[in-house]
Amino acid sequence: MNELGVEPSVTRWNDGEARFLDWTIDGVALRDLDPTQHQTPLFLDDGRWREAAVATLSRLLGDLPGDFDDGRVALLFCPLCGDLGCGGYSVEVVFGDEVVEWRDYGWQYDYEPFDPAQEFDFAVVRFDRKAYETLLRDLLSNYRS
Repeated sequence: MNELGVEPSVTRWNDGEARFLDWTIDGVALRDLDPTQHQTPLFLDDGRWREAAVATLSRLLGDLPGDFDDGRVALLFCPLCGDLGCGGYSVEVVFGDEVVEWRDYGWQYDYEPFDPAQEFDFAVVRFDRKAYETLLRDLLSNYRS
């Protein structure tokens, strides 16, 4: 079983930077698997992405449909605008009775179907469902307040 977590991270570009929580899998930051400037919407110091954070967490919990037509959920977004037309890293989220799987992590645009050739460092990670839901619901509670 894999362990999902979050850790503080920073992304920088020519005229700015953003501080946010990055996803970790077994202690390794998701952005380290395929180095990128893309970020989660889980900002630490900017309330303008609060709605995006709530929506992403709700999608990862299965409470809302995915970001893409095929049901996939975006994990990392463009740091400037958050627009999935710029592309983002996404996963298929599959719920079992005791396990949640993230499958086929890869690059995707909102105007094209997912191309399995764009897969990256993992095909499937499995999380204990109770621990997964506890983490995400705690984060959701923080971003809703």
